[in-house]
Amino acid sequence: MIGKASLFALAKALEGIPVLGALSGSPAARAGIRYGDVLLAVNGKRTRTVGDYVEAKALRSDGMEIVVFRTGTEKVELLTYDERAKSVDTAALLAELAALRIAPGALDPEGGGGSSMPD
Repeated sequence: MIGKASLFALAKALEGIPVLGALSGSPAARAGIRYGDVLLAVNGKRTRTVGDYVEAKALRSDGMEIVVFRTGTEKVELLTYDERAKSVDTAALLAELAALRIAPGALDPEGGGGSSMPD
């Protein structure tokens, strides 16, 4: 398993968002998203920051087509929302980000915030 510091370095090199995991039973978990993935694109748009993720997510209301980098290859997955998640508000978005467990350093477009998370 890749350590957190290595995951952050990989995400920075790939210009993506490191994923620290997905809550069991969540749409992300059902789509196969897991610790160590690097989120590269959502709905055809690059996701270098969480802001990019939020904008790309808004392009569809039924789910997301996501591209993740995992073990040396890019993988495309379809993430389908639960019925209750169709009307997105701030609380739902924060819950989704928590469910995805996107690394806090992804908020910093320069990638500086991720260096404080040790292996």
